[in-house]
Amino acid sequence: MNNQKRTVHIGSILLLPGSNIVADGSIDETHPVIRALRDSGKLVFEHKVTANVAASAISRASTRQVVDDIEKTQKKPNSSVKKAAAARRTELDEFDAEWEEAKKKQQEQQKAATAL
Repeated sequence: MNNQKRTVHIGSILLLPGSNIVADGSIDETHPVIRALRDSGKLVFEHKVTANVAASAISRASTRQVVDDIEKTQKKPNSSVKKAAAARRTELDEFDAEWEEAKKKQQEQQKAATAL
C-alpha cells in the first residue's frame, strides 16, 4: 500500500497511490529509505493477504488489474472480497466514463476555438 498522494519509484517498480501488487522479494524492505517509508506509514507491506486485508486493499486499488490481482490472491474469495471488488470496479468504471466525457468536451472546445 502506498499511502501517499504520489507515486514511488523503487528501481523499475512504480507504486501508485493505494494498493499495488509486487512479487515477493522484489523490494528490499531493509533498505534505509524503504524502511523509513515503512516506519512512517507511507508504505505498508502485506505478506499474508487475508480476506479483510484483500477487501481493504481492493477498496484502494487504482486500476481494474490491481483489483483482479488482489482478488486472485484469495483461493476462495468470501463475500466481503467479492463485494469490495464489485464496488471498486463500478467506481473505476464511473471514473473512466467521467474522464472520457471530460476529454470529449476538451476536444470539442478546441475544435470550436480553431473554427473561430
